[in-house]
Amino acid sequence: MKIRWLNALTVSLLITLVSLYLYSLNLTFFQLLELKAYDFKVFLRGTRPVSDRVVIVAIDESSLKREGRWPWPRTRLAKLVDRLSQSGAAVIGLDLLFPEKDIYVPFDEVKSELVKLDLTGMNSKKLVSWLEQVGDSDAKFANAIRRSERTVLAYFVYTTAEQAAEGSAAMMGPKEFELLDFSQYSMVQSSDHSITPDFLRSIYAVGLSLPSLMNAANSAGYISFVPEHDGVIRRMPMVQIHKEAVFPSFSLQLLREATKLSSVVRLFPDRVGEIRLGDIGIPVSEHGDFLVNYYGPKQTFTHLSASDVIDGTVGPEQLKDKIVLVGATAAALFDLHTTPSGSLYPGVEVHASIIENILNQDFLTRPPWVQVLDMTMILVTGILLGLVALYFKAFGTAVWLVAGVGGYLVCDYMLFTRQGLWVHSVFPVFSQLLVYFGITLFRFTYEEREKRFIKGAFSQYLAPAVVDQLVENPKLLKLGGERKVLSVFFSDVAGFSSIAEQMPAEDLVDLLNGYLTEMTDIVMQYDGTVDKFEGDAIIAFFGAPIDFKDHARRICFAGLDMQKRLAQLRDIWKKEGRNELYMRIGINTGEVVVGNMGSQSRFDYTMIGDTVNLASRLEGVNKQYQTYTMLSEFTYEMAKEDIEARELDSIRVVGKQEPIRIYELLGRKGEMDESIRLILPHFREGLAHYKNQRWEEGITCFENALNLYEDDGPALTYFERCITFQHHPPPPDWDGVFSMRTK
Repeated sequence: MKIRWLNALTVSLLITLVSLYLYSLNLTFFQLLELKAYDFKVFLRGTRPVSDRVVIVAIDESSLKREGRWPWPRTRLAKLVDRLSQSGAAVIGLDLLFPEKDIYVPFDEVKSELVKLDLTGMNSKKLVSWLEQVGDSDAKFANAIRRSERTVLAYFVYTTAEQAAEGSAAMMGPKEFELLDFSQYSMVQSSDHSITPDFLRSIYAVGLSLPSLMNAANSAGYISFVPEHDGVIRRMPMVQIHKEAVFPSFSLQLLREATKLSSVVRLFPDRVGEIRLGDIGIPVSEHGDFLVNYYGPKQTFTHLSASDVIDGTVGPEQLKDKIVLVGATAAALFDLHTTPSGSLYPGVEVHASIIENILNQDFLTRPPWVQVLDMTMILVTGILLGLVALYFKAFGTAVWLVAGVGGYLVCDYMLFTRQGLWVHSVFPVFSQLLVYFGITLFRFTYEEREKRFIKGAFSQYLAPAVVDQLVENPKLLKLGGERKVLSVFFSDVAGFSSIAEQMPAEDLVDLLNGYLTEMTDIVMQYDGTVDKFEGDAIIAFFGAPIDFKDHARRICFAGLDMQKRLAQLRDIWKKEGRNELYMRIGINTGEVVVGNMGSQSRFDYTMIGDTVNLASRLEGVNKQYQTYTMLSEFTYEMAKEDIEARELDSIRVVGKQEPIRIYELLGRKGEMDESIRLILPHFREGLAHYKNQRWEEGITCFENALNLYEDDGPALTYFERCITFQHHPPPPDWDGVFSMRTK
């Protein structure tokens, strides 16, 4: 039971940590899911009541039908502004842009004035000048704005050169920004005199109305939205900068004009600290973005037709002391957007929602500490479900899962609607689902624990094919052994003790683990079995427990691939400034006893016998001939059709009287290093002279070999032996066998 607890808790914790890691990555896919979950909460909340302090004068389909197609003559807009002023509107916000001169001439006004005009002595030049003066509708519109003393104009902002290139009304000269000097924040508090923080959106260019109109207005504010990944308007930037000038949004400017309160922004080196309108604190993100708390679908606010205002149908009863926004709601005027409250949502109503939010201090917030809450919920719900899974089966756990997910979503919705807190919905639910399926999968696999035990116990040192056979036939794991002809592999790292003394323990372990992993993978690639590791030594065998007739060929190919891979690793280690490792290999083939040896509770699948001992000796004999891969004659005879090798000597190892021939493994059949290929004739001829005690001829042959390849260890070894025997000949009964004096 204790093990089950440990395993279940580990699984649940690991999966929960994966969820936290994914949360930290802030992946776009999950961002979109969270945004859609946010929209769904807005939808479930439904329509909420609004005050009557904000009124929208709409250029709607009815107005277009009565007043004519857009754009209207500026004299008509001047009349609209005059009507709103006379009706006592607290402020007039024109969510419209007038970048070009009016193309309409007020013919009726010109006609009535022309009748009064004395044309005697008036030349054509004066007449044209008079016509321009009387027919200047832009001037009349500007005068109406100026007379109102309460009008706020709108302007577009472009944050990049690409956006500016696409905007036909984009301007970026100093004259344009001079027109906005009076439209900055009332006060900017910053610890740094140079206000150019990277976290704020920077204004590259602007799209303004005519200078005469801008100068006539009380102030101006930008109306540009910043849609999120999915194109939905959820936030409005409340702060944007150009050089050291800091500008507020259109909605905030309207409130400032209506309330006569100061707008203040406080900037820290890495974030927007706060925005205030008088005593009202406006919550924004670190970038200065305001989360719009929508009240419902379009036309939730009071909409008055612009034509009804112009003709006097709507008057002070509906407009006195109201914050009036004039904007387009007709589909043909293209000021419609997608919001959480629906598509085709008028832009002017987004600004109205922001104003209503600030007036009523009705905010939705996601403060920085909510991220800690999100992560805590992910961690707690994930681990709790893991604990529940210990006591209930799959169905019972599923019931708890549904209850947990449902309970969390209810709490999430209550925080959203009652506290105005936006916490994540997707990730805690995702964590619970992931833990549930992880535990379920763990249980399913645990039901086959015997097979899992076999794979876990043997996959680290047995080839996959061997493990599969053991899984299918666990009886192979019973105590006992059998005699089989196998090919045995011993390897050791040359000079490892010296290397170990020079390296920190952590670096040594890291180097050794990487080396052993790479070499073991190659053993398994050829279906070999790793018997054990002894420090830096690898002991393996080929041909058991699954029989392979070509085990000698496989072990030779494995040795070649291991030396090749080790050479590649040395290049990597050299570039990294790490120690380079060289490996000596001894290979022998013969009869061994192989099987599970040990006690009933603990055993190893291993081998014993003289064949094993000889393979170990051959690994050490490499030192004598300065070689790296040595075969016994028994392995050579079984694999010679598939490999390239050269005879090195006949030796008598410690503890044995019978001599054996040894070979150096050079490559697969037809593959050999070119340097070795060139010296082989000289080496073989020299070896024949050596065996026949013709020392001088042998010296000449080995010298010729060394002239072609001076690093050849066997040629150098025999060159030195021939010189030694030339001066100190062996005894008369010498049989050409070299007796090893050490293991």
